[in-house]
Amino acid sequence: MSIVRTGVLRGVVAAVAALVVAPAALAGGPTMVVGVTADVAKQSDPALAQAEVLRAKAAGFTAIRLTQHWLPGQVEPPGGDLAALRNAIFAATANQLRVYLVVSHPGSRTTPLTEQSRKEYSQFITALAKALPAVRHYTIGNEPNLNGFWMPQYGPNGENLAAPAYLALLTEAYDALKAVSSNIVVLGGALSPRGSDNHLLSRHTHSPTRFILDLGIAYKASARTKPVMDALSINPFPDNSSQSPATAHPNGTSIGVADYDKLVKLLGQAFDGTGQRGSTLPIYYGEFGIESVPPAAKASQYSGTEPTTTRPVDEAKQASSYRKAL
Repeated sequence: MSIVRTGVLRGVVAAVAALVVAPAALAGGPTMVVGVTADVAKQSDPALAQAEVLRAKAAGFTAIRLTQHWLPGQVEPPGGDLAALRNAIFAATANQLRVYLVVSHPGSRTTPLTEQSRKEYSQFITALAKALPAVRHYTIGNEPNLNGFWMPQYGPNGENLAAPAYLALLTEAYDALKAVSSNIVVLGGALSPRGSDNHLLSRHTHSPTRFILDLGIAYKASARTKPVMDALSINPFPDNSSQSPATAHPNGTSIGVADYDKLVKLLGQAFDGTGQRGSTLPIYYGEFGIESVPPAAKASQYSGTEPTTTRPVDEAKQASSYRKAL
């Protein structure tokens, strides 16, 4: 555990119908689903899975976000992974918690770039969907606009290689999941809220603004007439934990909670007039977190450090930030 990671709310999942109602009008409304990322619920012992799900339910959450890693060569989940997922999902559905499953490769060294690897990934996610019929929401990958999860980001002339490569994976996964059930909801993106858009830097990243626009360019170039996603997922973390979620980035390329209107406009620029919904595409906030400093009485239970740029806050400020975000 980290010295500043306590009480972090990971995974605020808010399903929003873009351009139907303003964010302020929606807040606290009947269409908002708030959940928590809790892979600790994936347990080989059903009783332990149930205990973790009940912990989330007691906190007031109505959804749970789980993750499953795919590795090159895998066409179905390992038996142990599947059993743990089943236990978590059974406990969640029995307690009326909606399940969101993120299926991603663990890092840039395992990026599915070839036709063969994309086929394997699609077979893998198909096997999951058939084995876990209670799950209706699947997120494809995680933060493909960052080099920590997707490489290469750039070509030799600074062109965006990640967006068209991710589109190819998203397309195959979408078709594979819809072949299992048309009721499955496919979430694309799972984007990081910021990136440099500078191929000359040592760390190669794209902003969500550039990535969405380039994803639209790649979609149009593909001549596809069917969608590739039913919703967009984005992780609108603030620039640091001390920054208010009400902070917008009107003149920048980052996208936070307060940049909803900008995000809707971007989606429209990228996809309106094509077979993929754009400005009316539902938006899901996959991860959101404010880090706090552990109380002095519990400091001994924590170890490690985090970058000073994290700027953790006290628990009262953390609670205030969550209220503002919602």
